[in-house]
Amino acid sequence: MSNYEKETLNAYRTVERAIEYKKYHTEDWSWARISTAIEQKLLDRELSRYKWKTTDRLLDIPCGTGILGKLLHKYPFKIVASDISPEMMALAKEEYPAGQLDDCVQSDITNTNFPRESFDCIIVLGFFHRVPEDLKKATLKELAALSKGVVFLNCSTDSPMQRFKMKLLSIVWPNHIPAPCPNTLPEMIAECEDAGFKVVRTFSVVPFLSAKSMLVLEKKSK
Repeated sequence: MSNYEKETLNAYRTVERAIEYKKYHTEDWSWARISTAIEQKLLDRELSRYKWKTTDRLLDIPCGTGILGKLLHKYPFKIVASDISPEMMALAKEEYPAGQLDDCVQSDITNTNFPRESFDCIIVLGFFHRVPEDLKKATLKELAALSKGVVFLNCSTDSPMQRFKMKLLSIVWPNHIPAPCPNTLPEMIAECEDAGFKVVRTFSVVPFLSAKSMLVLEKKSK
C-alpha cells in the first residue's frame, strides 16, 4: 500500500478519525484551526467578488467533515458535498444550510459520476498537498470537466523560504510533519493551465508561517 493510500485515501474511514479531524480543525488550540479560520476569511473575500444566483450549483469536494459549510450559509448556492469517506460526510451534513444542500455523494475526486460542466463553483481544500503528481493532474482534469465557472483550490507550495522554515521547525518541533506533496507555485499554475483553466489570482494564506497558497481558477472559454 502506498503512502497516499495509507495516509489519505483510506485514512479517514473510521468514525473516530473523522471526529478527531473535525475537532482538530474547529475546536482544538491548533495551528490547523487558526490557518483554517484565516483561509476561510480569504475564501469568503474571493467568493464575494462574484454575483451568485440561487440557481448556481456549488461542489465542495472533498468536503471532509463540512468545515466549509458555515461559510456557505451566506451564499445562495445549491450545494453538493462529496467525499470518499462516508464517515466524514456523516459529520458534514449538519454544517450546510439545510435548504440549499442538494446531496451528499461518496465519490473519488479523480473520477466522479457528476454530469460534465454541471457546477458553477467548485471548492477543493485540503487535498492537493496530500497527493502525488499523477493524481494532481487527474484531479485537475476532472475539475475542468465538471466546471463551467470558477474553481477555488489550495495547495502547499515549495519555495526556498518554506524550506528554511522547515529546517527551523525540525529543530524546535521535531515531531512536525510537513505536507507530503508540495509544488512550487509556478508548477501548480502551469498544471492548472494545462488542464484548461485560467489562473486569475494566487495568494498565500499566511505568508511564511504557512506553506498554503490559494488559487482562483476560471474555466477557459472553448
